[in-house]
Amino acid sequence: MSRIYEVIIIGAGPSGLAVAHALNEAGIKDVLLLERENQAGGVPRHCRHPTFGLQTFHRPMSGHVWAEKLVKRVAYPVRTNTTVTALKPGGVIEITSDNGMETLQARKVVLATGVRETPRHARLVSGVRPQGVLTAGALQQFVYLRGLRPGEQPVIVGTELVSFSALWTLRNAGIRPVAMVDDNPRPTAWRPSLWFAKLLRVPVYLGHHLSAIQGGERVQGIEITNQAGEVKTLRCDSVIFTGKFTGEYTLIRKSHLASDSSTGRPLFDQHGCCSDPHYFAVGNMTHPADMGDQCYQEGRRVGRYIADVLHETQEAGSLIPVQHDDIFRISAPSVIRRAGALDDVTFNLRVEHPGNGYIVVRNGDKVLYRRRHHCMPERRILLKHVDLTEVMTPGALRISFEG
Repeated sequence: MSRIYEVIIIGAGPSGLAVAHALNEAGIKDVLLLERENQAGGVPRHCRHPTFGLQTFHRPMSGHVWAEKLVKRVAYPVRTNTTVTALKPGGVIEITSDNGMETLQARKVVLATGVRETPRHARLVSGVRPQGVLTAGALQQFVYLRGLRPGEQPVIVGTELVSFSALWTLRNAGIRPVAMVDDNPRPTAWRPSLWFAKLLRVPVYLGHHLSAIQGGERVQGIEITNQAGEVKTLRCDSVIFTGKFTGEYTLIRKSHLASDSSTGRPLFDQHGCCSDPHYFAVGNMTHPADMGDQCYQEGRRVGRYIADVLHETQEAGSLIPVQHDDIFRISAPSVIRRAGALDDVTFNLRVEHPGNGYIVVRNGDKVLYRRRHHCMPERRILLKHVDLTEVMTPGALRISFEG
């Protein structure tokens, strides 16, 4: 292992490609991207709904077209079908591919591993394991990459944006779902999204829990239970679980990097820098799950910062922890690094349950931010440009919710 790269980027989805684009614009030469799939582009490459491109190319486009344009911007080699198996101190990583096992090293390593949907077993749905149970991501790969039909009478579980993307995918395949089902009494996506389901004549059962999947070799039906305990049976041949995204933290859990004990998410500062300054985290692994364009813009910001620190010594600075009330599931960043004067920081939050009230950021008794927010689970909540110029250290920042 004589060669040391300037930067290695793990994950060639939107945020990883954006980091590469920013590094190239800054004149950084020796960069390598690693991707475990057989093509770069990430999840958008098997999406056909036209919700991509507005922030990057200023016009709507389908995911696969958008991903192709992003990949064409990258001037560095991309090693596909390559899996990273370990992160070591000092920017040393272990990988496996068709070439066997290798050890690589870089001055900076960017973790852009993305997210995954919560599958059936993690949702504690009873029943055996028949064929026909899949996630929205698997559905899109079946339909768009392999030209397969996963079923003729599916049920979609969830009402997040990705749930309606699954509905769009089924429509394109000529399949009309039996129903959409969600535990929550209102849709997780914006309420007008229900118009799309109504237009396609797909009933939506809000406030209904998927309690059991029926079938032996193949799904034959499901049982859903409403809040009054009444059980209803729906005949179907497939169940598509959507959303409830969680970051891909497998590498983090096995590594030396400091992480949140409850989620496995790495601790990182406002620039994406982890506890080992050789490593940076970016994109949806840090705040599952934002839209592709939003991740791309964030990746460019982190890439520009990495380019700057490659040209100069990175100050260690002091760390200010970010604490939050229990209603918040995550906050990004999770720590603030004070190296010189602090400017302002934008916080990206998610909540565990709905809430309507004031979000307040304090440093001791000093209020740094106070604004009213209507909060829903799985929706992005931004606290923009929180002024940290008068933050005192030591001491934590506290993000509170006041109903």
